[in-house]
Amino acid sequence: TRGRPIRSARWSQYSSTIFYVMDSANRLYMWDLSVRDSTPLVIETYEQKGLLSFTELVPAAGSTSPVLILGFKDGSIEAHQIKEEAMNNKINNISKLESYLKLVL
Repeated sequence: TRGRPIRSARWSQYSSTIFYVMDSANRLYMWDLSVRDSTPLVIETYEQKGLLSFTELVPAAGSTSPVLILGFKDGSIEAHQIKEEAMNNKINNISKLESYLKLVL
């Protein structure tokens, strides 16, 4: 977040190695510890609309990736489906997370 205050952080309900961070500059970051831990995979900026909140919905039947619901200052909402490539290897993520935690704990 380059020193910007974090307004919200949440672990993914879908993948044990993914988490999201929203900072005070209306940026949303997606991290995946199974890929890398030094930088986020995705950074999206919502300065114009003023991002207020977000939540992740688990995949619906027939879908393989979750949806992020974003809420904005003007009362509007947006739904963004996470690309399947970002959610690959969900089954292997638990062992990757355990390995990572052993390094940092």
